[in-house]
Amino acid sequence: MTLRRSLALAVVVAVAAVPAAGQRIKVSASLSDLEARARTDSNDAAAHYNVALAYWNAKRWDDAGRSLRVAVAIDPRFAQAYLALSRLPYARRGALWGEVEQAKVPRELADTVNESDRFYRRAYLIDPLVDMKIEGAVTPPRSVYWDLFAPEMYDLLFKGFDDLREGKYAEALVRIERLVGLFHRDRTDESAPASLLWYRALAAAHVEKYQEAQRDLQELLARADSNERSDSLVRIPLQANEYRYVLAYVRHRAGDPNGAIYLYRQALETDVGLYMAHVRLAEIYEGAQRWDQAITHRQSAVSSNPDDPSLLIDLGRTLGSAGRLAEAFDPLQQAVAANPRDSRGWYYLGVVAQQLNKKEEARDAFSRFIALAPSRYARQLADAKQRLNALQ
Repeated sequence: MTLRRSLALAVVVAVAAVPAAGQRIKVSASLSDLEARARTDSNDAAAHYNVALAYWNAKRWDDAGRSLRVAVAIDPRFAQAYLALSRLPYARRGALWGEVEQAKVPRELADTVNESDRFYRRAYLIDPLVDMKIEGAVTPPRSVYWDLFAPEMYDLLFKGFDDLREGKYAEALVRIERLVGLFHRDRTDESAPASLLWYRALAAAHVEKYQEAQRDLQELLARADSNERSDSLVRIPLQANEYRYVLAYVRHRAGDPNGAIYLYRQALETDVGLYMAHVRLAEIYEGAQRWDQAITHRQSAVSSNPDDPSLLIDLGRTLGSAGRLAEAFDPLQQAVAANPRDSRGWYYLGVVAQQLNKKEEARDAFSRFIALAPSRYARQLADAKQRLNALQ
């Protein structure tokens, strides 16, 4: 057996071990307190997410899933909630990891696994730097065996992934870098597994080492484009064009907007429905105050994903920033009609209506915002109350 094959077996164990119990998630308060907060701030996606994590600790899987789905219904671009939803099936059924890797998923769970993959992809498309701590909740506690008999082996093979799941990205990068390097000792194949490159890219991007992240993402894209998937020890449900999108995101953060624009456009040529590429392009053009291009991509995002009312809020805000207030009013009205629980739409609708001297519509929008907004929106609530008083 070659060194690479031996290492491969160890890495499979390290990154796709079948969970026995899972680790508890750190939550900010007791379950009863978090339930109370979710009831009080019933339109706060974060409150529903937090109580979902408490339900997760209590192994109340149905309640956790229900709360997570409420969170993404209120905020359709809540990346952490989507990542949690993607991992929830693995938390409630530890054997699912092995069943997926061995292509032995029970027929009744096939749709669940497919949905999990969609949620995973959506999380990383919404925010390629989404907080990965939820991954630790579906990973078993470290066996005492490693501490007693093989602490150095644990440090080499496992610790980097534990660091990643705990949000210790700098430490994770050092350890995963060292593990990737071991694969280069086998001259018959100098390619590290795709799963290791993906995790190393994420760790590097989290600590703003963007050149290193780009290197791995470019390699993953090249492999995916050429359908070289045999080296993937752990199945990562991203497709070639999604690697291209993440690479564009990293390139923009690295200070190369033109390179990012090129890659985002390539991604859209491959998949016209990749609405987040339009969102990212709009953000780049807004930063350069190129309003016509920004508005075009906001409109394209809405057309590509009409089921996400938050995109209408973005369109209304961009139109307002461009001074096209009359055009901003309608998409904001559509947004609050489609998702009245996302109180941000009511606030921006009120601001635009006030500037258009639509006093009745402004009063109604600010009143609705004040009634619906989560308490953590303190600054916007104070501003809305002040504006409402002026309108009275």
